[in-house]
Amino acid sequence: MTDSKSVAIIGAGIFGLSLAITLRDRGYEVSVFDRCQYDVKGYDPADNVQAASADHNKIFRASYGNEIHYQRLALESRKAWALEDEKRGFTRSDASDDRLFVNSGMLRIQPSDHLATLEKETLANMQRDGLRDTQFVMSEPADCERAEKLGWKDKMFTFPIPDSEKTYEAVLDSLAGFLRCSNACAHYQKVAADKGVRFNFGPQKGAVDSLIRVKSSLEPGKEKVKGLKTSDGLVHHANAVVVAAGSFSTQILPELSYHLESSAGSLATYKIDKNNTELWDKYSPERFPVMTWKSTPRDSSGEDTGSIYVLPRTPQGLVKIGFRGVKWTNFQPAPRDTPFTQDGQWSVPLPAEECSMLPAPALYAIKQFVSIFMPEFENTPFFSTKLCWYTDSLDNSFVIDHVPNYAEKSVFVCTGGSGHGAKFLPVLGEHAADIFENGDNSPSFMRPFWRWRSDAPRRNGLEEGPGGPRDISHKSNLNL
Repeated sequence: MTDSKSVAIIGAGIFGLSLAITLRDRGYEVSVFDRCQYDVKGYDPADNVQAASADHNKIFRASYGNEIHYQRLALESRKAWALEDEKRGFTRSDASDDRLFVNSGMLRIQPSDHLATLEKETLANMQRDGLRDTQFVMSEPADCERAEKLGWKDKMFTFPIPDSEKTYEAVLDSLAGFLRCSNACAHYQKVAADKGVRFNFGPQKGAVDSLIRVKSSLEPGKEKVKGLKTSDGLVHHANAVVVAAGSFSTQILPELSYHLESSAGSLATYKIDKNNTELWDKYSPERFPVMTWKSTPRDSSGEDTGSIYVLPRTPQGLVKIGFRGVKWTNFQPAPRDTPFTQDGQWSVPLPAEECSMLPAPALYAIKQFVSIFMPEFENTPFFSTKLCWYTDSLDNSFVIDHVPNYAEKSVFVCTGGSGHGAKFLPVLGEHAADIFENGDNSPSFMRPFWRWRSDAPRRNGLEEGPGGPRDISHKSNLNL
């Protein structure tokens, strides 16, 4: 690329695709690089792809407690998902397996028989935005009556609390549901290609070996990046390079090592035979909502150690359960010139072939969830298990900004999904592109939350470091 508005994007997942489309719409020449062969195999997670974006389904929610900016962004994205499906020929009531966004609803099950603090915050913000009528609290008769009138009552499941005469409190969110993530990535990759975005896929022409750095004549003492070199030895010139490589972002740009940490959620699936019509129908998106449960309230420091969820079955019959109460790390020696390390180490994803085993605490949490909420599967072996690697940021907000270490705004980062980025695919690029073009003058209301924040304290677990309770590098926490 030699155009005056040329951009090279590293990563063809949620963040990279969304930004590529918007920049192309704004007249940039855009090339995307990814080591995965998405043009041949698609984004099918069955192909042992490590990218978090390659997943059958992801939760869509606008429930964010006091984080009203993310609630606003999610509702903006929800409209965009619905519009994209309409453009593809699906009505809002169409239950086709080919939809990208499925409005199945989400049942937020509480840790006890009353509403937790985070839930109260979410309901208050929904009330403030005039959306309280989309939320149905199990214990409130008026909500149950409204749910019945609107056709949501059948998804307000009641679950007894073990060793108690009480039932778990729950809230059914009729705004929520899930998106078919792999299908969505494949769709938007085609949209991008049709617009003229150039894709370089595969372990040779798509894998990035290094960034091409030169001294800047405009900002003395700083380097600028003028392109990248791929594993096939080719140099690709660009006016700006964007790092959108998910859990591999720190390895491509070590300057991110303070801001991000590779971590993994735990996934397990069951597979329903289509001939088992009872379970097939029960766990269908038409009858079964996304369900989330916090097995324990947040602790005194605000840490969430009990989050677990289940999604309706896929068209292939897969029922996915995810445990995010503990997000695992894998500390390894970091390169010598890494700007920030902890005892000379940083967390990186395990090799793909080592990601099928789940740590014992994750297995325990999932089986506990199944015994309470999915008893039909209690004695059923898992169809699959997997560690899903993504990146956690200092505060669960993304990192979308120019890297100040580099001159002439030549390096931009768009990453740090922290396990909740997929739902924003249709609108993320617009906000990121506004920041790319305008910096502090960006019109995006997300600008203050996504900026480069090297002065922010390392929290959200990033302060633990090697040897901490989440570090599985020694395999001692794995259920081998």
